[in-house]
Amino acid sequence: MREGIGVRGCGRKEPVVTIDGPAGAGKSRAARELARRLGFRLLDTGAMYRGLAWAVQRAGLAAEDGPALRELLARTTVELVEDKVFVNGRDVATEIRTPAIGELTSALTALPPVRDKLTPLQRTLAAPGGVVLEGRDTGSVVCPDAEVKFYLDADLETRARRRQEELADRGVTVDVAAVREEVLRRDRQDMGRALAPLVKPSGAVVVDSSGLEPEAVVRRLLEEVERVRCCTRS
Repeated sequence: MREGIGVRGCGRKEPVVTIDGPAGAGKSRAARELARRLGFRLLDTGAMYRGLAWAVQRAGLAAEDGPALRELLARTTVELVEDKVFVNGRDVATEIRTPAIGELTSALTALPPVRDKLTPLQRTLAAPGGVVLEGRDTGSVVCPDAEVKFYLDADLETRARRRQEELADRGVTVDVAAVREEVLRRDRQDMGRALAPLVKPSGAVVVDSSGLEPEAVVRRLLEEVERVRCCTRS
């Protein structure tokens, strides 16, 4: 068992649920609603990495492993409080959802010091159970022994459209062709990196959300979680 991660039979009353998948698959919305209905804590691991990317961008550093980056990481704190992300005590939740921060985040997550900064914290937060983790390596790296693991996917056009709508909701207007290229770049970066690449975690339930309404996706996830909860309590 990996350090900091509980498993069945270790006294955890509620399961750890992980949701991984590529950009635009609908993870954030599904994870938020699933956590709400279960009464679980939501842990958006991607937001934590985006918070670090914001700090790196603000400091004017390049996305490369070096003394300056390590020094910045050592003096930077990242906290999640409900839907807010605090970096050194400042709420940056509305500042981290830009394409530029997304690109920087993907580059930073390939660096060992960045992973070493956040992975132990994420494991500690998940250990008690009753939590939904959303990201790109939550079921494969952060919590490989999670009781319930999902891989949420969708076709490229659906993911590009959703990403465009998400940006529009934040007041950012981007052409769908540009969004499609952004999504493809993120796919290449996330799936091709040597450290903690985006993969379908072992034992994960794959859910294709193409053509599905958000409610249908949440119901599918909820059914699986409840099935596991029922089995582990019997």
